[in-house]
Amino acid sequence: MMHSPLAWIGLGGVASDDNASARGWQQRLHWLMVSVALMAVPAYLLATADINPVWHHIASLLDFVILGAFTAELVWMMRVSSYPWRYFFENWLNVVIIIGAGAAALGAATDWIAVVRAMRAAVAVLVVVRTTADIRFLFTRRGAPMLIGIGFLTMLGLGALFFWLDPSIKSFWDGLWLAFITGATVGYGDVVPTTGATRLLAVLTVLVGVALMTLFTANVVSFFIGGEEARNRENLQHDIATLRGQIAQLLDAEELRITIELHKEIRQLREELAELRAQMRPPQAPADTGPGS
Repeated sequence: MMHSPLAWIGLGGVASDDNASARGWQQRLHWLMVSVALMAVPAYLLATADINPVWHHIASLLDFVILGAFTAELVWMMRVSSYPWRYFFENWLNVVIIIGAGAAALGAATDWIAVVRAMRAAVAVLVVVRTTADIRFLFTRRGAPMLIGIGFLTMLGLGALFFWLDPSIKSFWDGLWLAFITGATVGYGDVVPTTGATRLLAVLTVLVGVALMTLFTANVVSFFIGGEEARNRENLQHDIATLRGQIAQLLDAEELRITIELHKEIRQLREELAELRAQMRPPQAPADTGPGS
């Protein structure tokens, strides 16, 4: 039985019925493992780019880091979990990452290495989405500035990567333009990626651009709907306060009426009781005047 829908794609994490120590370790290791998983992106770009061979060695080093970190994390979490094999099977994607990182680090020269590296980058995004509950903030009106800032910095970074990795792109501004039109899924064709690394980067740019545009559209919708909901909430609160005041007035008036009637009935009861006492009082005997009277 799968305890999380994400277990089907190997991202089940620690189940809710597992022990507190395992859940605590998952929280402590979360951002560290996200950072390690994101190393898959520069590892692939450096390994496939036509640059100094030193950078290829750095890519291999990153693969070794990914291999060691994910292996250690998997072994440790199985040790602290109350259900180690359930954790293993519900997080099977970690095993795939370990195999792919090991093959890349050991210099496997097969075509599927590129697929494995691209998959590791996708896994990093999925891991971030899985436990980043604060992403809901981006769907609110207050999240608009942060969303714009994230989009701006993302485009700057992608533009710089296009300029650095593709010899046909002659300036940073051309790289930025390529990042923008690719992320916006426009594709004018005046600037295109020509290397394997930048083509993969273009794929990632499309995914990021679609995600950012979706978030921005949801944010705009939230802006209008949220404003209407806020006004409706204020009106509802005002109506509730008015209704409470009217109920309080009615209760006060009813309480006053009941009090008056109660006092009236008490007075009547007292009067009736006095009459009954008078009726039940025995008559007094006539005074004895004696024989000479």
